[in-house]
Amino acid sequence: MPTNRKSVAVIVPAFNEERHIGNVLNILKNVDVVDEIIVVSDGSKDRTADVARGFGVQVIERTVNGGKGAAMQAGIETTDADIVAFIDADLIGITREHIENMIIPLIQDDELYMTVGRFTSGRISTDLAQAMVPFISGQRAVKREFLKGLPDLKATGFGVEIVITQHAKQNKFKVREVLIPEATQVTKEEKLGMRRGLKARMKMYGDIAKHIVTKSKSG
Repeated sequence: MPTNRKSVAVIVPAFNEERHIGNVLNILKNVDVVDEIIVVSDGSKDRTADVARGFGVQVIERTVNGGKGAAMQAGIETTDADIVAFIDADLIGITREHIENMIIPLIQDDELYMTVGRFTSGRISTDLAQAMVPFISGQRAVKREFLKGLPDLKATGFGVEIVITQHAKQNKFKVREVLIPEATQVTKEEKLGMRRGLKARMKMYGDIAKHIVTKSKSG
């Protein structure tokens, strides 16, 4: 493993993830190249923040649920790390190697500015979704230089990954896809039940579509 010459922070945006976030933090705490873990509890009504504190990580508690983009922005504004990774709080099957494979290339390659993780060999539903639209993946890492000029993410909601991907394309940043085999994440239907889960999923797709349409009109 290469010497970590650059500081690395991992931001974990979370909303009501008390049942799942511990599994993710347990992995992150054992990744040698990670210097700082920041959990942003985005208006959670459960014990998400308490569970995170139990792992000795930095916790930001937002009193109002502002959406994923707002949570990620809060994390960005808290760290000055050279490399910033974003990892979802509800991952299943994530490993130390998966995290390292997203971060280490940024340490080694001066011309690389972002890595994007893509599920494979996990569950058909999540594998297929990311194979069709890999730019929606919530697992990614970027260099500090990448964040300069990045639009404020507060109002992007679940369209945040679209905005980040568009920023990379507009600035012609070198991006590398990193496969994340045998990993997946808890679906909204599993978390909330079928009715509420579908409603939340439609909200997510709406945020994504809004930013795709906005980009097509402006571009």
